[in-house]
Amino acid sequence: MDKFLVGFFASINNDIYNLYKNAGYNTMYMHGNVGDFWNRKSVYGRLAVDQMSFIDAFDDTSEMIGGFLSDELFYRQAVSKLNDKNEPFMAFLVAASSHVPYYLEGIHDKEEKISIDIGKYEDTQFGYYLEAVNYADYAFGVLIDELKLSGLYDDSVILVFGDHYGLNMFDENLMEFASEVNPNYNIVTSRNNYESVLCGLKVPGIQNRKIDSPVSKLDIKPTLLELSGIDDDLSLGFTMFSTKDYAFINNGYAVTDKYYYVNGTWYYRNSGAMVRFSDLHSEKMQTLLEYEANVVKELDISSSIVINNLLLK
Repeated sequence: MDKFLVGFFASINNDIYNLYKNAGYNTMYMHGNVGDFWNRKSVYGRLAVDQMSFIDAFDDTSEMIGGFLSDELFYRQAVSKLNDKNEPFMAFLVAASSHVPYYLEGIHDKEEKISIDIGKYEDTQFGYYLEAVNYADYAFGVLIDELKLSGLYDDSVILVFGDHYGLNMFDENLMEFASEVNPNYNIVTSRNNYESVLCGLKVPGIQNRKIDSPVSKLDIKPTLLELSGIDDDLSLGFTMFSTKDYAFINNGYAVTDKYYYVNGTWYYRNSGAMVRFSDLHSEKMQTLLEYEANVVKELDISSSIVINNLLLK
């Protein structure tokens, strides 16, 4: 495993670039939009990124969606850039066709790339969302095919993860659709889904392994470094292959396999009922109290590092 294709749709703990570069990897960042979008060119320009590619670095911009290069054109050209590298690489690709507002007017031959029938949800925000996600699935298939054709697929680790939630969880059409699919759908189900994002990991030699423990984006960096044999000197997260049984989210939530914590209260994930500590064994109660204290402490540490730029001090 000498090549690593890292991440789509989101950001990652920044010091990962230095660690990979020092280990002999060529580091790359690609995004099919202008470089000043969210100041990405300025931010990644200060990191150990060997090659940044924004919209002006892609030759074919004939298919644009909401101001972004379409996922399909982005992926095809990104793989060409990856294939030019002889040394091991760590590349961070940010695709955006499934981002709000979900309109796909810029796609050529749309009927050949959208396979879903949205029926009664045509011309609704939910319908646009379903089509955008369906297109993102099609385009991701193009990426996998291009990686295989280029000979990069078999020897690469590929991590896919989402930036944040998609459609507003209180969208009326979404709630109607979810209730039809799952008669037991309720606000608890919605809230649990709302706090979850797409995450998938392909590792050469590993087949059909499911990670049941809660993980967060803080766990991406130590996981990738472990897979590539690079020493991790500082991380707030843990490898996804550890036995950790909780995840903290930057809005102050804590999630375990059975419980979640928000706004000072613990709830059961399966029912949404409030947890009464008097009903718990003392050991479980103490564990939840420790999580409650740690979520505040760890998020304060994370915020302090970002706000005060402590990695440079």
